[in-house]
Amino acid sequence: MSFQSLPPEDLFPGEHIVLQKNANAVIDVRESGLSRFAFDDLMWLVGMDGKEAIGGRAFLTNYRLVFKAHSVNRMRGSFSVFLPAVLDVRNSSVAVTRKATLTTALQELTLVLWGVPRFIDAVRTACTTLGAEQVRQLIPLVLAEPWKAGDGLKTAVRLEQLNRVLNMARGGAEFDAERLAAAVAGLIDGSCGRTDTAVVLGVVDLLRSAYRGGL
Repeated sequence: MSFQSLPPEDLFPGEHIVLQKNANAVIDVRESGLSRFAFDDLMWLVGMDGKEAIGGRAFLTNYRLVFKAHSVNRMRGSFSVFLPAVLDVRNSSVAVTRKATLTTALQELTLVLWGVPRFIDAVRTACTTLGAEQVRQLIPLVLAEPWKAGDGLKTAVRLEQLNRVLNMARGGAEFDAERLAAAVAGLIDGSCGRTDTAVVLGVVDLLRSAYRGGL
């Protein structure tokens, strides 16, 4: 299903979309089991050191906040934060990076998106609008169809493998051609299409030529 939409079959009875925006969900690279992003050298300047922004779309409904990742990510999938669980939503922007953070008793979700003040106001309004009786009605709906809450974010294996190869290719003085060749070979298997292989080899070629040229 496209990340651009939250179709009726993915909504709970009585649920409707209040606001939707392109957004990036911020994850901790190490906690997610990912390798360090190959091009994160300056991420600390915008408060994203050790983090990665998973691109996708955020949907605020009268029941929850849904995030759906698009396919061009090292992690894919979707998840929900139900409004009754939200303890706080705040502006957590750093420098030019516009961010909003939702806090519950068990987790914290940070989204990078434009229009942070409007988004925060919409979340707060949705939270206060959801009354106790509606919450009581929501619980059995979620228990009856829990899959609608999302499947979580899962590692896109081939993109993660590619990132590891790129990290090796940017190794500078520690560059190990044998290890790099083995890693590239691991990407080229029966499940790998010809275009996938071309992309991997092309990017590695580019990075290595830039390194040799002193760029």
